[in-house]
Amino acid sequence: MKRVLYLLCQWTWGLPQNLVGLFFYLYYRRKGCARFRYQGAFCIVWTQRSGSMSMGSFLFLHPSWTPADRALLAHEYGHTIQSLFFGPFYLLTVGLPSILWAGLPRFQKMRRDGGRGYYSVYPEKQATQLGRRFAKKAVPMPKGRKIPPAPVGAVIGRPPEAPDRS
Repeated sequence: MKRVLYLLCQWTWGLPQNLVGLFFYLYYRRKGCARFRYQGAFCIVWTQRSGSMSMGSFLFLHPSWTPADRALLAHEYGHTIQSLFFGPFYLLTVGLPSILWAGLPRFQKMRRDGGRGYYSVYPEKQATQLGRRFAKKAVPMPKGRKIPPAPVGAVIGRPPEAPDRS
């Protein structure tokens, strides 16, 4: 029942971001990317992109993600909860600030030189908190292409810092 209510709310109140997410999901599914379901959300491990992203009930995980990395999955799932809170305002209140925080050189410099962690500001901090609260289930094994093992030296169990593009 919870899963049905989750999807009903996502596809009514959160329709704009779910339409964007569906477009990306179908595109990367055709490319054969590994996929799985997690607590009602549709997850893809994309191979041609860096970083992770959430659009409504669709989670797109970075190529080095593994099922052992529950923290990143929980964080991205937290963004799906934000989608339920903000509905049609999600793209402006969560998506835009998240993209700007990840991509603008000024913010990248602030994180690199000022010691600000990627997950220390809104909306990333809130997504992490929501993910810790609501992402409870074990991670299933993805279908599709095999997921590569985590890179040597990777820290499993906490979200990685977003790569700087400077």
